[in-house]
Amino acid sequence: GGLSLRPGGMSLTPGGGLGLSSAEKKRDEAKTGAAMPSSQADEISTGQKDVDGQDGFTWGRVVSVRSGWGFLQPIGQVATKEDLFFRAADVVGMSGTDPGEDKSGLKIVLPHGRNSHGHKNFWLNPDDEVSYVISNDHTGKPCAVDIIKEKKGAWRTGRRSLTGHRGALPKKGDNIKDQLNRLQDMDADELLQNASLLRDVLENSEFNPSHLYAIVSMLAASDLVEDTRSDPLYRLFLDSKVMHTTLRTAIIKQSTSGRHSGTFLEECSRLIVELVLRASSPGELRYKLPLAELVEAWEQSVREGSSSTRNGLPESVSRMLLCLQKHFPEDVKLDRIMGTRAKKVARTAAEEYTELLEADWYEDMPILPTSHEMLGQCAFEIEANMRTYEKCEDFIHTHFMLLREDYIEPLRAGIKLFMQGKHSPKDLHVYTGIKVIGILSTWEGLVYRIQLEKSQTRRINWEKTKQLMYGSLLCFSADNFESLIWATVWRRDEHLIATEGQLDVRLPFEPFDDQLAPGKSFCCIENVTIYFEAYRYVLVALQSMRPTDVPFQDMLLHPSPDPMPPTFLTATNDMFHFHNVFHCCEKPDATVQAPKTFKILQNWPDTLQKSLDIDPSQLAAVKHALTNQIALIQGPPGTGKTWVGLRIVQALLDNTTHTRGSPMLVVCYTNHALDQFLEGIFNFCGRVARIGSRSKSEALKSRNLKDLVYEVQPSKEYFHARKGLMERRNALREQLESLLQDVNRQTVLAEGVQELMSERQFRQFYDGFLEYMGDAAKKFPEDACEIDEDIWDRIMHEWLETDKDLSRLCPLAATKVGGLPPPSAVAGLDDSEEEDDEEDAVAKEARNNEEEEQKAERDLTEKRVGGDDQEVKKNTGDFLAELPNPWLPSMEDHYDKLSPDMRTMDWREEADLWRLPLKKKREIYRQWLLEVHHEARQCLPELSQQLERNALHRAALERDRKLGVLREMDFVGMTTTAVSKYQVLLKELRPEIVIVEEAAEVLEAHILTALHPRTQHVVLIGDHQQLRPGTAVYRLAKHFNLDISLFERLIKNGCEHVTLLQQRRMHPKISRLIKPLYPELRDHQSTNNYPDVMGIDARCFFLKHDSYEDDEGESHSKTNSHEVNIVAALAAFLVKSGYEDAQITVLSPYLGQVRNLKNRIRRDPTTQGVAVQAVDNFQGEE
Repeated sequence: GGLSLRPGGMSLTPGGGLGLSSAEKKRDEAKTGAAMPSSQADEISTGQKDVDGQDGFTWGRVVSVRSGWGFLQPIGQVATKEDLFFRAADVVGMSGTDPGEDKSGLKIVLPHGRNSHGHKNFWLNPDDEVSYVISNDHTGKPCAVDIIKEKKGAWRTGRRSLTGHRGALPKKGDNIKDQLNRLQDMDADELLQNASLLRDVLENSEFNPSHLYAIVSMLAASDLVEDTRSDPLYRLFLDSKVMHTTLRTAIIKQSTSGRHSGTFLEECSRLIVELVLRASSPGELRYKLPLAELVEAWEQSVREGSSSTRNGLPESVSRMLLCLQKHFPEDVKLDRIMGTRAKKVARTAAEEYTELLEADWYEDMPILPTSHEMLGQCAFEIEANMRTYEKCEDFIHTHFMLLREDYIEPLRAGIKLFMQGKHSPKDLHVYTGIKVIGILSTWEGLVYRIQLEKSQTRRINWEKTKQLMYGSLLCFSADNFESLIWATVWRRDEHLIATEGQLDVRLPFEPFDDQLAPGKSFCCIENVTIYFEAYRYVLVALQSMRPTDVPFQDMLLHPSPDPMPPTFLTATNDMFHFHNVFHCCEKPDATVQAPKTFKILQNWPDTLQKSLDIDPSQLAAVKHALTNQIALIQGPPGTGKTWVGLRIVQALLDNTTHTRGSPMLVVCYTNHALDQFLEGIFNFCGRVARIGSRSKSEALKSRNLKDLVYEVQPSKEYFHARKGLMERRNALREQLESLLQDVNRQTVLAEGVQELMSERQFRQFYDGFLEYMGDAAKKFPEDACEIDEDIWDRIMHEWLETDKDLSRLCPLAATKVGGLPPPSAVAGLDDSEEEDDEEDAVAKEARNNEEEEQKAERDLTEKRVGGDDQEVKKNTGDFLAELPNPWLPSMEDHYDKLSPDMRTMDWREEADLWRLPLKKKREIYRQWLLEVHHEARQCLPELSQQLERNALHRAALERDRKLGVLREMDFVGMTTTAVSKYQVLLKELRPEIVIVEEAAEVLEAHILTALHPRTQHVVLIGDHQQLRPGTAVYRLAKHFNLDISLFERLIKNGCEHVTLLQQRRMHPKISRLIKPLYPELRDHQSTNNYPDVMGIDARCFFLKHDSYEDDEGESHSKTNSHEVNIVAALAAFLVKSGYEDAQITVLSPYLGQVRNLKNRIRRDPTTQGVAVQAVDNFQGEE
């Protein structure tokens, strides 16, 4: 609690802010509410102009003082005698010439350059009289500002001696520029006394990035940095919207434009170091601070030699970056800035295996599988998902390993079966003879263009097939799978792949792999039973997670934990009002009024149940959800889980607005369920944002994040930073084009040889040519520097004694066959039979979300650029560098083929290259070609990293815009797939309240990655007795409990939970089917009134038959034609009996049967609208 200075007065709250005690709040509400006449309320809020004052000032007497602040009491004819809080910084002068003396009073130090009657300092003691102006503090409560120490009795005259100086407090008509100027005029002591003014500036709606430079400079000043009392100022900045939405943009702009060179970057570095050093848990700041952007800016500064780094990185900056590297080694790498980069070496399978054995913990484990894992057994041990954990590290490690194995095992099994020729074409698609034909620089980074053999793509309907869909994981090999290259499908253009057999793929983690080179023939395997993107983002998030990042560890790890209220809820602030929550469910004939305001941590009023038309279990669920850190609500079918969830979020909205610093996060398993839940919220709250483009809701059409972002006009700083990044990217693309030309070139240019030779050597070589030409030498320039490529071509033909194309002398790499299987093994690429239009719900949601999000991001990017068509095309289009020629062999491979005398030859030591034998000349030419080729090739990894970082910075720039919009919302809605994809966005948004619907269907790892250290409240709504989370590997579900959700584990672990006990969906003759699972489930009386089924006597019946299943060949699914015909006939009969076709739903447990049912039912024009779905995909849509 706070320290109360006077009975019934104001109290100071932790964190430096001001707040009212509960009693004072009530009195204040009584005074400013209905009990107070409106004229008096207006008088207080506008400054209490009274008859004794002029120009809005009031008279008062100091009643108590402390270090830096005090209280005064109004005197004269005023509306209220309530004590008013004031700060020393709000005292602007004195009327007399006597400064007074220290009588345990308050010392007033006027700002730099100011004095009052010649005194910079004076004293304010109890009983001193003052004049002041009424203002409001940050909570809106009255306080005193613009205070002047007056002579005794001056209040009786009604005349104020001074009119107030230009001080720290806002004056009427002040704009943000004036406020900034006042802050910049202050020294450290004055800044500390004026923290509220800094807060006002940071929260000012007129704040724009141009104001940031002054704030950064002020907070990075040495006197403030060295002052141990300045923590509140840095905390204000750290928690401000400015820090989250503007700092990164300004740093990116600096790294691209060079503006604010040197000092701004150094001040930013100093400020960020201070924020880290003053934080109680620096690790929590990793996703909050623009660390990667700062490193990139310094690297760019060093590379281009700006004024501050012309002689290298300043020592002070190196020290600061070393400090940041110590706390954030994964984000800040000083070696990269200094220019020392480790050479990337391709690893053998044995080296990968050794690394794998040494990586015995989740932080070190490679996310992508290694060759040994694919061809051998699992090289590590996995543990079952346990009910309790001793250590948080074990908790994270277990879920990381289980999730990783869930996607790797199907890949491993598929490749092993493929190598044995036993794979199923339904699960494994095999493509052979694949070649790399180009490299693209895109808005997302570096992408490879590959070409498939047309014989394998010609017969496939690419508009319908799920082969090579966006995000599919592909395994490439050119050496019988001794080494593997993993890539994901980045873009499948239906026209391009149908006509040219071309596809764009992207490496998941490293942007460039030298093994994926033109000239090789690859075999590619696609396993369609798993969708890698759904795993990838969660695995990355888990791997970056540290034990300190996991909240609620007592609840999550230990058995039978004691229930705890949300951390934002205490006995002093648990007064909640439920006017909106209970308004819709009040009994019209209730004999008692429902209490609308009460303390929720105490016993809830008994009259609630009597006055509300609400099931007791639903009321218990609302209470449980509001008063527990982790709330678990089980909802059997038809019991109103969504209705209860909406009541909970409305109560949280109405009562946590001032305690929350971020929007509430709503997570659902499917898009349909998310739309339904958000529509319910949208009915009482318009500040809703939906992340993801798969919404079918008209009501939420305008609430999609991409549309909300597009409606907000970006700042000038954003455009400058974006333009700088575009220009930087275009320059990098030009470098890439030049390097790839050198790599692709199969002849040596004069420019390349000049770089290999010294100036004297090149001059001697040219003189040798002139001598060789004799009289014809007069046609050529005397100076070697004047020769062009035509002359050089003539020189090379003469030296090599040939008139043929010089590219024929180019050394070729040995062609390897990429583990090509016999033709029979590649069967199954014929797409003549119809594709399943149903698939695993997780994969389907993830796949669709990914594709639509990619399109939406591209569209939004193009909309933002503006300008003419050519400029738009230049800035948004992909850059394609074609790779028509095979890349040359390595120097080692080339030397291995040479004879001993050729191997020992060094052309640099030859005195006269023109007198050498032809065989040696041609070998020297090959070596020149190889040296130029590999010098350019060795630059590609670093250049690709720079392009990747450029893309990441552009993404960060857009993310800041999204964060700016999201922080203005009360609710943010996402599917579990979106939660995994937008991990970085969530880490920076840091929602304190998370509500998960269908929580029992979500893997624990997905929910775990949605939490962060500042999460204060989690509400899980679901039913673990219905569907469990889906897994790709049955063994992991059966023996390792991977399919046990967090919801189910906590309930079985003894956590308190509430089960809803009354259903309103089913007639009792149907609900009896599930009552063995839910013995306490009751039917609402309204269910007895449901009408009879037209045309059928029984509401529920079972049909027995003895017709066998169809032969589905290699399909894993099941079909039965007899049942298809019966169901189709029954649907048609029900339509004829009077039902609309859209009122009928057919469910089946098998995807194959779903496909056949759809085909059969849709043949009948009367049953076109009948819904046919798999059982697993239907839950939540009842």
